[in-house]
Order: sequence, then C-alpha cells, then structure tokens
Amino acid sequence: MAKNAGAFVNYKSIYMTFKYLKIFIFIFITPSLVNGQKLVSDEPSKFGWDESAINMIHERATQMDRLNSLLILRRDTLVYEKYYNKFTKEDYSNIKSASKSILNLLVGIAVEKQYIASIDETIFAYLPELFDDTSDLKKQEITIRHLMLMQSGLKPTSLSNYAPWVASEDWLQYAIDQPLEALPGELYGYSTGDTHLLAAVLSKASGMTALQFAEKYLYTPMGITIQEWSTDPKGNHEGGNNVYIKPIDLAKIGVMVRQGGLYNGEQIVSKDWISESTAYQVEPQGISRPFEINGYGYLWWLVKALKYDTYSAIGFGGQYMMTIPELDVIIVLTSQYKGSAPNSHFQSIADLIENHILKSLEL
Repeated sequence: MAKNAGAFVNYKSIYMTFKYLKIFIFIFITPSLVNGQKLVSDEPSKFGWDESAINMIHERATQMDRLNSLLILRRDTLVYEKYYNKFTKEDYSNIKSASKSILNLLVGIAVEKQYIASIDETIFAYLPELFDDTSDLKKQEITIRHLMLMQSGLKPTSLSNYAPWVASEDWLQYAIDQPLEALPGELYGYSTGDTHLLAAVLSKASGMTALQFAEKYLYTPMGITIQEWSTDPKGNHEGGNNVYIKPIDLAKIGVMVRQGGLYNGEQIVSKDWISESTAYQVEPQGISRPFEINGYGYLWWLVKALKYDTYSAIGFGGQYMMTIPELDVIIVLTSQYKGSAPNSHFQSIADLIENHILKSLEL
C-alpha cells in the first residue's frame, strides 16, 4: 500500500512538473503567433494607446466611407482590429498591388530553395519562348533583379497603359513586346507587367503555378487561406496584383517579415532576403503617395509616416501593410478597391495613420 502511494506521489509530482513547465513555455517561450494560426491580442493601453486615443482612432476611421479594415499591431501583438462599412472579419480584401510585396517573398523563397540560382539571371533563360528574331536583343539582358526594381526598361503596362494590356489575349507577350524606353537597369518605371513576367519566371523555375508555390511554401505553413489570385487569359497568376486575403492574415505576413522571415519557429523566408528587400534600392519616379517617398526596395515601398521610416506593401485604392521598425508597429489597412478612390480618401489614410495612430502613441 505504501509502495503504491509512493508511486502515486511520484506520478503526481511528474504531472505537476509538466503542468508548470507547460505554463512556463506558454508564457515565456511561445512566440506571439500561436500554433501558426492566430495572432495574440492584448489591451491597447499596455502598448501605448490609452482609451481616449483608441476612441479617437475609431472615430476618425468611421468617417472614411471607403475603409474596410484597420488592424494595429505593436511588438507582434494585435491591439486594434476593427471592420467598417459592412466589411467583416471573415471577408477577403483584394490588396491589389500590395500583392507585389508577397511576390517578393515568394521569389526569396525560390532563391533560398535553389529553384532560382540568382536574381541576376535573365528572364530570357526562363522564358525564351517570349523572344523572337525581331525582338530587341537588349531585352534579353533583363534580369530578375531588374523586374523587382521596376527597371526592365520596357514601356510600363501600368497607369495609362494598363487597360490595353489587360485587354490583350497574351499578357506576358504584350509586356515583353513593349518598346525599351531605357536600357535594363537604368530607369525606374512602375509596371505591373514586370511583376507578371516575374511570376511567370517563378512558375517556370519551380514547375508549379505561382499559387501552388505560394500555398506550399508561404500560405500553408502560416495557416493562411486566400480566396483568389486572379489569372490572365492564359491562366498565369497575376504576379503583382489581385491577391484576395483576409486582413488578419496579411497582418500575419507583416509579423513574419518583421521577425526576419521567422514564423512560429520556422524560417519561412531568409532573414538576409528580408533585410535586402526592405532596404533602399532605387529612387522611384512617376508615382505619388499621400506619404513622403523615401525610395523603393525589392517590391516594397519605403515611405515616411509622420517622422518615421517605414517599409510598406501598398495597393490601388488604399491597401496598406505598413511597418514602422523604430516603433515596432505594423498597420494593416484595406479599402474598397472598385472605382477610382477620390484623393480625399488617400489624404484621410495619411491623417488616420499620422495624426491619430502615431501621434497618439505614448512612447
């Protein structure tokens, strides 16, 4: 009997030790992303925004009739999550050209996993079928790096040339058939055609569609499901446009990038790739933003919000994932994308972020 009691005490001790060990691991070791599925939430007041500041942020956001979502994170913790104008937490946002920054991550993964040997490889090496004997031979010098920097030299297929490009039957061929306005690597020209070519290179290199690659190496490991990634008439995914994702999942990606590519203990993207991609690479021209533009990385915008440097994924109509490293703050903001948003909406975004979110933060 004593022997059995002693055994019981030992098992109980083991159980209690294990129980408290689990509590220790959860409190002190578990990262802010729990089980790769959900962001940890906490009270804004613990992270620098008191109740009056939060009320002021919410009041300003309710005045924006094109705003869909606003999420604020600090130190990888979700402190504000609100949805507006009949948009709900379960809805998917078309983040438009903010998709380009996701494409950057996919290319980084492809390099890390050696599907792509170097970003200085030419696109001709992957897509020779797009070039014929009448092509300008200088086009064969366009590299993956040039596409990520919007320096292909090809006449851009965005802005005034966007409509005829998407009306064409073969978007890849249309993009590469545009005349060279500068030699590759010499001139910045914002072009979604460049990122469409880039996604085609990714697909050719990996033997998967761009979406299959993204699901295998980015979305599934992070517990993310996207609704759609649109395709061109030939079935190629739009490299730099039209990813439909929940704002909370976009926030996950923001945290992963902020953590140097690390997510729930798994290195999703190389830390060196993240550092290089979000650093200044080139001076963009011909694009206006409601924030001061500091430069352009590899498919990341470098803009200044208030007095703080940021790296940001930005899309048409007011889609933002903005990271302010100095404050350890991430802001995810999505908007209605259909139709041309009035300039006042962009000014409201800048006012909301600078004068309400950042100015009210108690450092």
